[in-house]
Amino acid sequence: MVTSEYQGSSYPSTSSLKKNLKNRHLLMISLGGSIGTGLFIGIAAPLSDVGPLGTIIAYLLAGSIMLSTMLCLSELSCAFPHAGSFQHYALMFIPNPIWSYTIGWLYWLSWVLSMAADLTAAAMIAYHFFNSIPIYLFSLLILVILTLVHLTSVRAFGESEYWFSTIKVFAIIAFIGTGIYLLYHQYVDTQVLPTLKTENGWFPNGFSAILVCMTIVTYSFQGVELIGSAAGEAESPQAVLPKIITGVAFRIILFYVLSIAVLAFVYPYGTIHGEISPFVWVFNRAGIKFASYAMLFVIFCAAISAANSAIYASSRMLWSMAQDNLAPKYFSKVNRRGVPTKGILFISSIASVSLLSKYIAAEKLYLYLVAATGQVGCFAWIIIAWCQYQFRKGVINGKYSKEMIKFKSPLFPWLAAISIIVNVVIIVGVWFGESGHFILLSEVILVIIILLTYFFYKKRKLHNNY
Repeated sequence: MVTSEYQGSSYPSTSSLKKNLKNRHLLMISLGGSIGTGLFIGIAAPLSDVGPLGTIIAYLLAGSIMLSTMLCLSELSCAFPHAGSFQHYALMFIPNPIWSYTIGWLYWLSWVLSMAADLTAAAMIAYHFFNSIPIYLFSLLILVILTLVHLTSVRAFGESEYWFSTIKVFAIIAFIGTGIYLLYHQYVDTQVLPTLKTENGWFPNGFSAILVCMTIVTYSFQGVELIGSAAGEAESPQAVLPKIITGVAFRIILFYVLSIAVLAFVYPYGTIHGEISPFVWVFNRAGIKFASYAMLFVIFCAAISAANSAIYASSRMLWSMAQDNLAPKYFSKVNRRGVPTKGILFISSIASVSLLSKYIAAEKLYLYLVAATGQVGCFAWIIIAWCQYQFRKGVINGKYSKEMIKFKSPLFPWLAAISIIVNVVIIVGVWFGESGHFILLSEVILVIIILLTYFFYKKRKLHNNY
C-alpha cells in the first residue's frame, strides 16, 4: 500500500465527480476508444506486410492480450471504481509513488498530444467539402465545440461518444455485410472458394513478420482501457462493469477479425488503389457509388471521437493526480455539475496551441513528443496487470477482504503474467524496428524529464512542509 502522504480516504464535495454515465455510455465509450481511423485507413499496411492469414493471426493474438488486460482491469475497477484508473491503482499497489506519477503524466501527455493530430484529421476532411475555410479554423471550431460539451456534464460527453461510436460500429457491420455479399456472388460466378494463400505462400514475408506486425497491431486496440476511468463516473460500476468489459473485448475482437477476414478474402493481396481506405474500395466494388463520401463521414466521426475521448481521458487523469497530490491541487476542483472545468480548459488551451505546431519551429519537438508517448498504452497495460496481481495476492494473504472481489478475473496469475511479458516484448521489439532508435531516444529523454520534475516536486513539497 502507499504511504499516508499520498493517500486520502475521502474527498470534499467540491472535488467529487458525478456518477452520471449510464450503462450504454460505458459500452460505447469502450468500443469507440479502440475503433479509430487506424482500422478504416491503416488496415492496408499489415495486409501488405504479412499477408491476409498473417494479419488475422496478428489481430487475434493482439486481441487476446487486450482481453486478458481488460479482465484484470475489470477486477480492479469493480473493487476500486476510480476515475484515475490504473494511475490511482499504481499508487495503491506499487510502494513508490514515482510509478504512479510517471504513468499518470505519460498517459496524460499521450492523449493531449494526440488531440492535435485527431483535430487536424477531422478538419482536413471538413476542408474537403468547404475549402474556403482554412484547416486550422476548422480545428479550432471543433475543439471549441468539444470543450463546451465537456464543460456541460460528463453525461453530455457520454451521449456524444455514444453516437460517434454507434456510427463507427454501423459502418463496420455494413462493411462486413457488403463483403459477405461480394464473397457469395464471387463464389456463384466462379464456383471457386476464396483463399487466404498468396502467390508467395501463406506468409509472403515469413512467419516471423507476424511478430513485427503484432507490435503495430496492438496499438489498434489501445484506448479500450478508457473504460477504467469511466467506471469512476458510472452509476453502478460493480453491477455492470464485468459484463460490459468482457462483452466489449469480445465484440472488438469480433469486429476487427471479421472485418479483416472479409477484407482478406475480397481485397486481393498487393492491390494498389487510389481510394482513401480499403473499405471504400470494397463498397465501390459492390456498386455503392456514395461509398467514398459515406466513409469520409465515418472517418470524420472517428477523428472527432478520438479527440472527444482525449479531452475526457486527460482531464480525468489530471483530476486524479491532483487528488493524489501528484499534480497541482488547482486541478482537483469541480463545478456544481461535477465537471473538472479547470483541467478541461487547461487541456483545450494546450491543444489549441499545438494545432499551430506545423507553422512554427516547435514542429520537430512536437514530433519527438508524439513518438515518445507512442508506447504509453503498452506501459499502461503492464501497470494494470501488475496491480491486479498485487491485489489478488493481497486477498490471498489476507491483506484485503475476499468480499472486495466483485468480479474475479480467471486463470490467476497467468493472465497478468502473460499480459506483462507480451507488452514488455512489444515495447522492446519496437526499438529494433524501423526508426526504433529514434523512438527509444525520445522515450528516454521524456522519462528523464518527468523523473526530474517528480524529484523537484517532491523536494518542493518537503520544503513547504517545513
